[in-house]
Amino acid sequence: MLSLKTPTEKEFFQIKNYIQVFELDDRVLQQHEFIAAFRNDELFGFGRLRQHADCIELCSLGVVTKHRRQGIGKAIVAELIKKSNSSIYLVCIIPDFFAPFGFQIIGTYPTAIQDKLNYCTQELIVPETYVVMQLQK
Repeated sequence: MLSLKTPTEKEFFQIKNYIQVFELDDRVLQQHEFIAAFRNDELFGFGRLRQHADCIELCSLGVVTKHRRQGIGKAIVAELIKKSNSSIYLVCIIPDFFAPFGFQIIGTYPTAIQDKLNYCTQELIVPETYVVMQLQK
């Protein structure tokens, strides 16, 4: 049975290590923003809702490589959506993963998300194209 919870300090240290390995956004990491997925005390995945002054961003989503394609990322996203009382934004390269949750690609977004898009295209360089998506609540 998969358990979704806020990570302990020790678990958060483990998450920060995976964020580095997966080359995810490692800026302003705060333990209380994260949800982590565990089974028998083993970390399977994680994600966070980052609170900005002008919006909420779903980011730093990762699933441990050997546990991918088991629905863990989807479970984490669903839990993060349940935790939010407002619209959620994200910057990603896999819009097809987020579309079933109700996220839609948008062209106008808050300043914090523009900053994130700039960070991704300049610091987290990948061959895919980054898009901005929004989930209306």
